[in-house]
Formats: sequence, structure tokens, C-alpha cells
Amino acid sequence: MLIACPTCGRLQFDMDTVVVEIERRLEAYEDPIEVAVLGCAVNGIGEASHADFGITGAKNEGLIFAHGKPLRKVPQDDLVDALFEEIDKSIDKGKVEVEADKASEGAAWLAKIEEENADELTPERIAQMGEGGRREGR
Repeated sequence: MLIACPTCGRLQFDMDTVVVEIERRLEAYEDPIEVAVLGCAVNGIGEASHADFGITGAKNEGLIFAHGKPLRKVPQDDLVDALFEEIDKSIDKGKVEVEADKASEGAAWLAKIEEENADELTPERIAQMGEGGRREGR
């Protein structure tokens, strides 16, 4: 199963080509695998934490994640191949293996991207602002 965001102005990689390639390659798998493709790292894995695997990209790099947790950061050109390396490795081992140093590097990259975009009014941030305002009686 492939889930892709509808894209927006924050898109920072060629998501259309990536989605087509992932969809094509997923056809070779018999067991169901849910893969999310998100166009921006700002909303990134939070919106797709339910997916078995996923990718998100920004600034010529991307993040591969599994079950809402970063696995590793890779160059954007390597996102699809690296995603399927992780999928195949998890099938072979019967579980997702997380390499702490790579996951930490990916999490740090994601935090940096989020910080750089902290002033962006995403739908999620607007909703959070509304929730805070209601709690304060506004």
C-alpha cells in the first residue's frame, strides 16, 4: 500500500517520479507493506507514523523512517533504493533493525529542518495555535 501526500508549496524533491518508482517496485512484494511518501520533512514522519516505512525529503537529502522512527538520512537521489534496502533487510531479518548512529543522525537532520522552518504556518501549527487559544479561554 502506498500513501503519498497531496504535495504543497513545501515540496523539495521530485515526488511524482519517486511515487511512481516506489509503486512499481512494491508490486514485487507478496506481503502487504505500507509505505508513505511525504513531500516535506517539516510534516514528515509525524503524519505517517502509522506506516511500515516511509521517506521524506528536503534540501537534496531525505530521511527513511519506519513506524514513525528515523532510520537514516540519505542523498535524495538514493531515497528509493535505500528505502527498498531497508524493506528487504526487515523482511530477511523479520524485523526492522535500527542502527542507533544512523537513526540519531537522521533525527538530528529532521530537527534542523524543522527548526529552519519553525516560523512556517503549517496546518498542524495553525491547529495547535487554536488549541492553545481555546485552553487559555480565547
